[in-house]
Amino acid sequence: MNAPDQYQAIVIGSGQGGTPLCMALAGAGLRTALIEREHVGGTCINEGCTPTKTMVASGRVAYLARRGVGYGVHTGIIRVDMERVRQRKRDIVNSFRNGSQGRIEKTANLELIFGEASFTGTKSVLVRLKDGGQRALTGDKIFINAGARPSVPALDGLKDVPFLDSTSIMELETVPEHLLVLGGGYVGLEFGQMFRRFGSRVTIVQSGGQLLSGEDPDVAHEVAAIMKQDGIELLLNAKAARVAKTGSQIHLTRKSISPFARAINPSPSMDLTCSGPPGGFPIRTR
Repeated sequence: MNAPDQYQAIVIGSGQGGTPLCMALAGAGLRTALIEREHVGGTCINEGCTPTKTMVASGRVAYLARRGVGYGVHTGIIRVDMERVRQRKRDIVNSFRNGSQGRIEKTANLELIFGEASFTGTKSVLVRLKDGGQRALTGDKIFINAGARPSVPALDGLKDVPFLDSTSIMELETVPEHLLVLGGGYVGLEFGQMFRRFGSRVTIVQSGGQLLSGEDPDVAHEVAAIMKQDGIELLLNAKAARVAKTGSQIHLTRKSISPFARAINPSPSMDLTCSGPPGGFPIRTR
């Protein structure tokens, strides 16, 4: 291996923090390296804000189209083309990502390196390059902007079913017949409402007594009313116990954890069925 390349600053990860930071450091005259494992832009551009809001917009168009009759506008049968929805999402993500990457590559004193970094010392890293090979780098200062990923709940049987997370659900080719969403947080509600508007039957299973556990009860109550108005089934005080796949169907057993339910039955349970292509669960990312 060649001698380590010396930089005044190394930034690991090109997310919403790492990208402006490395450009500011380079602009201040520091020789800077930006290391990115997958794609420029981080979670927000590639798996978070940009793609989800793009798909939310498609869902809203479908929602408004179905309500057209009430406004005197007749549109006929509404059909959602998920492949077109997905392609529109991909095109917008690529546009944002490529624009960000282009600005990085044009910045003086800044080198963009695609690969996975690991520390070999307090001021040194080894980069396994995306196109093969590896490079050793040293830096006077090293900044970590490693990003986020979906968390997978410890649920009996989950590893044996084709579940979805907040990234993979955006790559579906068809609208699921029935979608079970585990968790009533921001991410679960966003996807739940989105796919309800695409045409799925949606059930949200929330372990707490309200949606959005970090919000005030009156806010959570109004959000729940909106979800119900859209036709989403809400199961509060319900804990997912286990999941199993039978043929093309996925069965979820949930247990009620409300104080009233415990008083009349130590372990009440109920089976829910998720069916239709491809079948699965989006899981919350926080």
